[in-house]
Amino acid sequence: MRHVERLRARRLRLEEAGEEGFTLIELLVVLLIIGILLAIAIPTFLSVTKTANNTAAQANLQTALTGADTFYTANNQTYSNLLGGSASGVSTITAIDTGLTYTSTAATTKSNSISIYYSGATGLLVMAAYSPGTKDCWVIQDQKATLAAAKNGETTTSAGTYYAVAKNGVITCQSSATMTNLTWSATGFPAG
Repeated sequence: MRHVERLRARRLRLEEAGEEGFTLIELLVVLLIIGILLAIAIPTFLSVTKTANNTAAQANLQTALTGADTFYTANNQTYSNLLGGSASGVSTITAIDTGLTYTSTAATTKSNSISIYYSGATGLLVMAAYSPGTKDCWVIQDQKATLAAAKNGETTTSAGTYYAVAKNGVITCQSSATMTNLTWSATGFPAG
């Protein structure tokens, strides 16, 4: 009986001290508020992540274009052997410390990989970078000379740098001489 009396005394002390802890309703309200805040924050976070992936792909293309321009100048104004070395002993684009991986034979699906197509004879360079968040394929076309015929859906043959994006779930992101259905801009990347 002594044990029962101790439990009764303890219960009386607790009742006299007032309520202890939280009620179930209070806990549910707190969980509901946290759930609402998460419902607002998660889509915002995902949107920012996708935008960051697009910006990274564009920045990687600009870095690759700078490296290609360096190669073009050092290799007597030609893109010949851009990926495989040149007879004049000029380093390839892969030797430039950009932190990027270059390929000319496969589609790019990684964030730091650039697909390159070039024609040393015409001075045409096409590079593509993949954005995993939005599954967009960002493209830069650099023409060092006026082309005899328009390439890649361009309406102009003028020398210059052109920018485009293939949006929403591109199956392959690989540069080529015949990338079609792109809207090209001479002033910078289109809105992503």
